[in-house]
Amino acid sequence: MNDDLLIQKYLDGSLSHEENQLLSQRLREDPAMRDQLRSIAEHAVAFGDMARMLRATEAESNPVNPSSGGSSRSARFSSWLALAASVALLAASAWFFLQSASPQAPVLTLVESTGTVSWAHGEPIQPGGSLPAGTLETVGEDSSALLQFQDGTLITLHGETELSFSEENQKILSLTRGTLSAEVKPQRNGHPMLIRTPSAVAEVVGTVFDLSARSEDTLLKVDEGLVKLKRLADGSQIEVSANRSAVASLDANTSLDMASTPEPLTDWTFDFTKKAPPRDWRGIARDGVMNASPYVARKLPDGRIITHHGVSVRTSMLEKPLRLLATESSVIRYRLRLDKPTSLQLMLLTNQPEGGFGGNFECKISENDLRPDAEGWCDIAIPIRRYAPVNSHPHIRKQHPTAAGNIITSAIVNTFGADRKLAVARFELSSRP
Repeated sequence: MNDDLLIQKYLDGSLSHEENQLLSQRLREDPAMRDQLRSIAEHAVAFGDMARMLRATEAESNPVNPSSGGSSRSARFSSWLALAASVALLAASAWFFLQSASPQAPVLTLVESTGTVSWAHGEPIQPGGSLPAGTLETVGEDSSALLQFQDGTLITLHGETELSFSEENQKILSLTRGTLSAEVKPQRNGHPMLIRTPSAVAEVVGTVFDLSARSEDTLLKVDEGLVKLKRLADGSQIEVSANRSAVASLDANTSLDMASTPEPLTDWTFDFTKKAPPRDWRGIARDGVMNASPYVARKLPDGRIITHHGVSVRTSMLEKPLRLLATESSVIRYRLRLDKPTSLQLMLLTNQPEGGFGGNFECKISENDLRPDAEGWCDIAIPIRRYAPVNSHPHIRKQHPTAAGNIITSAIVNTFGADRKLAVARFELSSRP
């Protein structure tokens, strides 16, 4: 395969694992090829800036007016914003690939993980190894990865997340999708850590926070310190302080404001029969229930994938801040239905109340424990003490022994590998037995 085709397939995301390795080797061997990819990245940056300038110019010269086609201009604005965001990610992707393809000193260490962690489009990675600049992905809804920079800064990836990272004069990260929690040590003056997403840039000097990158916006929740959030759509900025959150959207017409992080709730219900779930929850909303959808649970060393069918309630993806606190007396309740009895896996993904990863926990339900009514619906109630750590390593279980005392960021129910037409009508966190 010639070099131009390799680069083209890399840019459109269609490289196979073998082709990805070949491109890395060719970039190490050929300075001219590295210059070609670097030039693409530079042009992408310039093109993204031009897209944002054109959008701003059109907005000034054509103020929105209901009688003059405001809706069509709004659509053009959205197109420019999406274009600017996509080329920004293209540029970041090219830069990170160049850095990962060149021999470099280790940047961080994969301290611990659950599920599958791998180089993007590559082989799985085991905890304990030092990693150079590059791109990691956690594969599967219940996957996580704890990463540590040499200065002690901790980054935890949650669920299906892709993160690129490098460190020369400063830490530069690119969160393409998914969620991370960070405990950032004080950075050198003038060299803050930068985290880029498709819609925003977060500038961090030293703090504790959570950041989620979605297709249309970026969610930031700060637990300690201060984070500067810049919206790429129009360049507007806001400083988000402790116990505050903000959403940076691709739509520059929305306000960029802080919201107070509410006190944790120990009782909360979501009834799928009465309201539609947020777009980022796992499952297919149809006929007043949430139907299970397939997802990659983990990837095997030989490249094969294990698929589960499930529904997730992702409280970390709610635009209005919400914190669900699990206590010693907490009970998780579901109202669900299956086409035939089968075992279930229930999971809780958690953070610590003060920020940072709190551990992943699971409870397995035998088909004999299900008692469907005449219409096939089952009501199950699982005390929090029945949830055990997913990670089997003793030191991890000692560090995160229970979900009690943690903030629930996602609750998952699935049928392992079999599709049993799982449907969920109701989820509840209760402080009462």
